Amino acid sequence: MEKQTAIASSCLFLLYIATFTEVLEAHHHHHRHNRHGSMKLFVFGDSYANTGKFVSASWKEPYGINFPGKPTGRFSDGFVLTNYIASFLGVGSPVPYTLRKFVKKSKLESGMNFAYGGTGVFDTVFGGPNLTTQIDFFQQLLEQKLYGTKNDVVNSSIALVSVAAGNDYAAYFGNHTEDFAAATKSIIKQLAVDIERIHGLGVRKIAVTALGPLGCLPRMTSFLSYQNCSEVANLVSIFHNQILRQKVEELNKETKKSSFVILDLYNASLSAIMLPKHHQGYSTLQINPLKPCCVGVSKEYPCGSVDESGAKKYIVCDKPKLSFFWDTIHPSQNGWHEVYSAIKSSLRQLYL
Repeated sequence: MEKQTAIASSCLFLLYIATFTEVLEAHHHHHRHNRHGSMKLFVFGDSYANTGKFVSASWKEPYGINFPGKPTGRFSDGFVLTNYIASFLGVGSPVPYTLRKFVKKSKLESGMNFAYGGTGVFDTVFGGPNLTTQIDFFQQLLEQKLYGTKNDVVNSSIALVSVAAGNDYAAYFGNHTEDFAAATKSIIKQLAVDIERIHGLGVRKIAVTALGPLGCLPRMTSFLSYQNCSEVANLVSIFHNQILRQKVEELNKETKKSSFVILDLYNASLSAIMLPKHHQGYSTLQINPLKPCCVGVSKEYPCGSVDESGAKKYIVCDKPKLSFFWDTIHPSQNGWHEVYSAIKSSLRQLYL
């Protein structure tokens, strides 16, 4: 039995490698023109930036139904934030760290993605390498000179640090040993240490995501029949982002350059959710942006669930390409595109 399980796991892993390589080829082909020479994108953070890991709830149907048509480990029906930012920079989507040994070396030229779903600045209830550990992985690769000398990195790299899913707060709310304000300040203090470290390793510009509107996540709005965001939960995001902005301003003054750029996912998401838009004859007044496209048939089943016989225990909405949220936590490809469109002006600051 153990031997059969091991063989099955090996086959699944090989299938994963083949599928991801196929997706990577498609993405690199589509964005093969690097408009800024040898630009590299290094990505750190959570599931909002993760573009694939082997053991993941997102490695199940119907994840990936819009792109590439099958699961690849992204927590979406298609692209996530990383894909859009890579596209903006004119580079291929960075290879996930766990796949670095299974792809051609030429595919590593666009950078690398260390992000891991469920993680945070600190250890979270979901497990996985926290932000500090992800940066350790990055430093090890630099010491191996995978990307040349430090000067090579300085002249050609940008980092994306995503802590927008709020996983640190999930850990905090499960352990009320300190007050909320102190917890937030502790998170931001460590985040500042981490992004300073990335900068010290040679990355010229670093984009840091603000916390998204936690009160608008379907996991929260389900208690309000998907009709309104939770104002109380959104106060968590507002306070976090206020402290983050103050800290980033301090860091930019210290470096005497605008080395750190905040990507305001909070207001970008709210704008996309709250303002009526028209797509293909439908508007957000007809398609509820607070309701996830993929939901379980009952509360105990998340998106992608099947029973022991393999029968689906989830439902996918009729028009996933028009949804804002894919599941109870993550935006859809369309949702990420809306957010990306709203933060383009901030992304341009990465070139200044």
